[in-house]
Amino acid sequence: MQILTISDSHGKVNSIRLLLQRYCSQVQTVIHLGDNANDILQFQHEYPALNMVAVAGNSDFCTSVPKELILTLDTRRVLLMHGHSHNVKMSYDRLIYYAQEKGVDACLFGHSHIPAMFSHGSVFFMNPGSVSEPRGLSKAGYGIITISDGNITGKVYEL
Repeated sequence: MQILTISDSHGKVNSIRLLLQRYCSQVQTVIHLGDNANDILQFQHEYPALNMVAVAGNSDFCTSVPKELILTLDTRRVLLMHGHSHNVKMSYDRLIYYAQEKGVDACLFGHSHIPAMFSHGSVFFMNPGSVSEPRGLSKAGYGIITISDGNITGKVYEL
């Protein structure tokens, strides 16, 4: 199973459109990790075969999407959140403890606009960066998660 992961689009959907065109036949799920989470949901009618999921970020004020979700994807429990409520710009400690407390296999988050990917214990973590407004020395990017034979791997790509 492959999952396209994006975050922090802030209303700029051109990159999302390009990614959906590129990956629509390769991925089964598309996840938006907040800050204009509805940006992904507007493409549902164009790509009905894709499972599109979004969580709200700190800039999502009038949205019906949840602040966090735990999905079961190919037998793996995956926590989705924006990350602002766990101060991911300062440290990953609170995020790591929270993911362990929830008993998940992976945690996907955004907020910092800077890509990150690491494992802590048996939990896989990924921040795909921002699809539209990168920060630091990063470039606009996205992530691809692969779940195969119970293993979770991923890669962050630049646009």
